[in-house]
Order: sequence, then structure tokens, then C-alpha cells
Amino acid sequence: MRSPAIAYAVLVAVLVSPFATAGEFDWNLETYPMPTQNALPSRITIDSNCAVWILEANANKLGKFDPEKKAVIEYEIPTHRSFPADLTADNAGMVWFVEQDANQLGRFDPVADSFEEFDIPTMDSVPRRIGSDDDGLIWFTEFFGNNLGKFDPLTESFTEYPIPTPNSQPTGLVAGPEGAIWFIESQGNKLASFDPRREKFEEFDFPEPFLVPKDIVFDHTGLIWFGGRRNSKLMMFDPSNGRFEGFALPVQGVIEGLAIDRPGNVLFSLGHVGKLGAMNSVSREFLEFKVVLGKSEPNDIAVDCDGNIWFTDISRNALNKLRGEDLLGLWLK
Repeated sequence: MRSPAIAYAVLVAVLVSPFATAGEFDWNLETYPMPTQNALPSRITIDSNCAVWILEANANKLGKFDPEKKAVIEYEIPTHRSFPADLTADNAGMVWFVEQDANQLGRFDPVADSFEEFDIPTMDSVPRRIGSDDDGLIWFTEFFGNNLGKFDPLTESFTEYPIPTPNSQPTGLVAGPEGAIWFIESQGNKLASFDPRREKFEEFDFPEPFLVPKDIVFDHTGLIWFGGRRNSKLMMFDPSNGRFEGFALPVQGVIEGLAIDRPGNVLFSLGHVGKLGAMNSVSREFLEFKVVLGKSEPNDIAVDCDGNIWFTDISRNALNKLRGEDLLGLWLK
């Protein structure tokens, strides 16, 4: 195990949309190195017990942050070189993940400290993103299979639903507040929803070509947010009226992960420019800030039960933590 958390102050340059400079700030960043070198820490999820879980794509491991040891504990995924692509936690505390190269769905029981793996019916489907709904069902997108997949943990059975648009290459997925499953069609250039009760799809064409977003998130008011990777915009969709709206980022970056904080602000990582960003839920103003000195590649981002902000850093092979109140304080400066 490497050294425990390193807490240090960093100077943060903050830009408020569109061009004004808000100044420099000091805050504490806690950094927890991955025990395995070149682990490629990618995705994060917070379980029902508020524990932080990390996916280590290159190391083929599942990581859990131990608050007492201030370190990441690792669990080896049984299938060798499965290349896990995403993870989620259900209401029962089980951690689920998709194995892109192994074409499997994985489950980890934190209490029993045990794994189970299930073969996805469509061969070479390349499962990309995963989520769980309020009924405990597990949903995932099949990038090359062009299916929306469902797994029932009670019967341990799969159901696959063919996506209407051919070769849509589905990616980001989230369970909506009314039971619908929403996902991105990266090649189809659409946002889609699936009604599990009626087993019916609905697709919405993006307002601009070649957006190629990767992930989506619901905010507290029911709006959907995602990042346009080719237009440097934060995009919003209102399911109540079927309308899109785009907000130009204050920096030419690519949005990787997204999250919603306690006040409802939209948080996102800008991996290629080594920064994090936020949009105020009320004023629609942007903040963008570099929290790590030197080279950094933030990937996924999440908010825990206490409002703390967690993000993975691929370049530094680390998990990072910021206090939520520090970010909230920036809006008040």
C-alpha cells in the first residue's frame, strides 16, 4: 500500500462565464494514490452506505476507499483482462460493473467479499455503461451489440432490447425519476428513452451534428445534462417539452464525467485540459478551475452523502477529494 492521503493547498484560477476572472483561491485537496501502478482509475460510484467505489480499468480491479485507513482497498476481478468499463451500486449495496472485453456483467457483494460474473447473450456486444433502477433491475448499453440490456438479479436472467436506430453505438445511461431509462446514441447522434412497462423506445435528434457525448446525468429538477464532445458545450434536455439547449464552455475542453451537487449545480471534468468545471443551477454561470498543479487528467466525478466531490485522475493514477462547501463558496466570492 502506498502512502496515505496527501493534503495540500493549491492555487485555483477561476473563470466565471463568459470572460470575467474571479480571482485565486486556496483549498485543501486530498489525494489517494491507487495501490497498483498504471491502474487507469476511471469510473466512480457511491453506494447506499455512502462508500466510494472506483473502477481500475487497466489493473482489472475494483477499488473501495477506506475512510479509516485513508487509502484505496483493491479487489481483483476474476476474469483476466476483462477491461471493466463502468460500475454502479444498487439499493441493496451490491456493486455491479460491465466487462467490456470479457462481454460480461459482474457483481461484487461487499458483505460476502465475493464476485459473480454473467455472460451477456449477444457476443462481442462491448458493454459500455451501466445503471440500476428503483426496482433493483440492472441496465446497460451495448456499444456494438446495439442493444439496451437488462439483468434481473432475482432470476439471474438477461433481456436485450434492440435499439431502433442501426449502429447507434449507445454509451451513457441513467435511470430516470419516473422509471424510464435514458441513454446516449453516440453514432446515431440522438438521446433516447426506454419505457420498461410498454417496452417502447423514443428517440430525440440532437440539435447539432456529431456531438458524440459519452455520459448523461439527471439534476434535481428532472433536466438531463450531457457534454458535447465536438462543440465544447454543456448540453441540456428538458423531457417535459423535448427541447435541447447548449451552453458554451469557458474553455475549449471535452466533458468526461458529470455529477450534480447538493445545491443542484452541474459538475463536470475536463480531462484533456486537466480541469474541473461547474455550472450554477440558478444563474447558469460557469466556473472552471485547475485543482491539481502540473499534469492532470480528471475523468469521472461524483458527490458523496456529505456533499464532498470525488474525481479520478488518470495521469496521476489517483482518487481525489474536494470539500463541497469549498466549491459552493466560490459562487459567493
